[in-house]
Amino acid sequence: MGSADAIETTDETRGFAMKFEREKQKVFDSSEVGAPAPCLVEVALPVPVPNTFTYRFTASSCRDERLLQKGDLVSVPFGRRDGMIGLVVSTDAAHANQTEVAGRRLRDIKRVFPQAYRLEPERFRLAHWMSAYYGLPLGEVVPLFHPPAPGTKARKTKKPEAVYPLSDSEEIQLSRSQRECVEMAERLIADRSFGTVLVHGVTGSGKTEIYLQVIATALSLGRSAIYLLPEIALTPQTLARIIQRFGIEAAAIHSGLSVGERCRVHEAAAAGEIRVVVGPRSALFVPVQNLGAVIVDEEHETSYKQEEKPRYHARHVAMVRARENAAVVLLGSATPDLESYHNGHQGRYRLVTLSERAVGELPVAELVDMRGRPAPEGFSPRLVECIGQTLDVGQQVILFYNRRGFARALQCSDCGETVMCPHCDIGLTYHLRPRRLLCHYCGFALPVPEVCPTCDSPRFLTAGGGTEKVELTLAGLFPQACLLRLDQDTTRRRGSHARILTRFAAGEAQILIGTQMVAKGHHFPRVGLVGVLAADDGLTLPDFRAGERVFQLLTQVAGRAGRIQPGRVVFQTYRPEDPIICAAANHDFEAFVVQELEARHGLGYPPFRRLLRVGLSGRRLGATDSAACVLADAFRNALQGEERDILGPAPAVFPRLQDRYRFQILIKGNLSFSEKRWLSDCLRAYRAKERGVEAVLDVDPLGLY
Repeated sequence: MGSADAIETTDETRGFAMKFEREKQKVFDSSEVGAPAPCLVEVALPVPVPNTFTYRFTASSCRDERLLQKGDLVSVPFGRRDGMIGLVVSTDAAHANQTEVAGRRLRDIKRVFPQAYRLEPERFRLAHWMSAYYGLPLGEVVPLFHPPAPGTKARKTKKPEAVYPLSDSEEIQLSRSQRECVEMAERLIADRSFGTVLVHGVTGSGKTEIYLQVIATALSLGRSAIYLLPEIALTPQTLARIIQRFGIEAAAIHSGLSVGERCRVHEAAAAGEIRVVVGPRSALFVPVQNLGAVIVDEEHETSYKQEEKPRYHARHVAMVRARENAAVVLLGSATPDLESYHNGHQGRYRLVTLSERAVGELPVAELVDMRGRPAPEGFSPRLVECIGQTLDVGQQVILFYNRRGFARALQCSDCGETVMCPHCDIGLTYHLRPRRLLCHYCGFALPVPEVCPTCDSPRFLTAGGGTEKVELTLAGLFPQACLLRLDQDTTRRRGSHARILTRFAAGEAQILIGTQMVAKGHHFPRVGLVGVLAADDGLTLPDFRAGERVFQLLTQVAGRAGRIQPGRVVFQTYRPEDPIICAAANHDFEAFVVQELEARHGLGYPPFRRLLRVGLSGRRLGATDSAACVLADAFRNALQGEERDILGPAPAVFPRLQDRYRFQILIKGNLSFSEKRWLSDCLRAYRAKERGVEAVLDVDPLGLY
């Protein structure tokens, strides 16, 4: 039992690490560093099969002057594709003249990529660990370790601009708790000892300054650092602070950059020219040299979990990479993931608590009971009053509503039918700009109908609201105020996210309306009020983490207020007595943790037991349901025991998405690497047998959807 992130106390993980250490010299033995040409090469490719593929390497076919090495990236023909990127896992010079294997003619390697793209020993071992832990073929994790088109040349770009006004953080005096945290991390770096430090600090408590000082220590000792952020939009702000502090030895990498720009960062890091890399999940795999520190900022954020294959959690992988480099990991958050917090109290991580803000005080929160009270367009009179007061004194306002569009649904006022997505079991969201009905899950769009498709009535009602409606309502209530909206609809163009935040930070707008994008790590000194239109939204979702997600969102968005001057927060809610909402309003993380951990323990959910999810989907309901039942029975026969439970199959929270019916099976309890491989092989065999049914393995799932 135990948390998925407790890597240093898991017996099999420790054994797996020891196996890597024993085989480290064998895999990268100096006598095999340069395999003579020609030779046979085993290549792991990004395809859903566990085996490697054999190719021939000759100087004439590859036209590469340097010798091939294990860990190299190569381009090979595969099926009808002329160039697929794979990882060299072994070479065989003894059978260099062999031209066939199992009756199949061997094909030649087309290209060996430059040395900068080679997976050196520590990243090679990390790839193997990810393959074993997440039950994936090695080839499917390889694309994480290189840009999409290795070797692409980049155009010259402008230097990154600061998104927010910067202060000289060198003059900041650390508090006792901050100094304790920095000194703890510095000792680990100096001793070349792996360790994880959980920095639990309230919003505005100076966690970023701790990160910067730890990075400074790593750099002073000739080591490098990786700074992970939950999303791309936070990268310019953080990169600007790092460049201001450390000069030009820092760069960002993320999917918003061109392929050439990502290749340039990758190559410069491999050459030791860039020693600090900033970005979301993908930054974790950049080949920085002599890694000394990994920062995981806002470590609780769900965006660190990749929800498509390969499904992995960057926080967990960050600790494994740090372990392979004898580096320190800093996990920071005002609302730590409960698994991380539990690990801190169990002694698996070093826990440091920052209970006070570096400047100012936490905002005062007020609960507005919405039951039975008039709320025109979703705004209580009290919230409207607070907005007006805040604008009158020249401060800014953030309004949080975690719904896009104008209305959640369009409903016929005569027959009551809601216009549904034809591909998903979900009502279409009504958008004004452009005017259409849109499914937020499959992207299906429909012009707004003139009459009801069911009864031909021309009368419709809009049910619920969204950020578009909030913006329109506020424009009528406060016509003198400049408004900005931050959601997925306003940030589709490249750079639009940063432009909106820059304008608001510069004071060009008085009110910022947004979804959860506004809650993530932003520092706006002028914000005096945060309003949450529906504080209880999400509490009733059928997911054991629903309460934790709501508490984190409310606490994080509330933390945007009062960063310099006193601030306040208004939570509108139909459940003012709910202990989760009360804990968020009182900034009482401990109260939330006590009740939530008690519930998790009783139900056997993380952090007390591990969790795996097997998701199945198919176009035919009967076939998918039958497949789920067959697999669940197989799992029970092979895996169920005293410390394990197999739950389901059951329909997913959204039973049909994108014309596919969805079921899920949950497995509670620890599974060994070999058992995960068995699960993966079982699902692969079933997919081959029932080609209409897709089955995926999700280790340590964050959501049951």
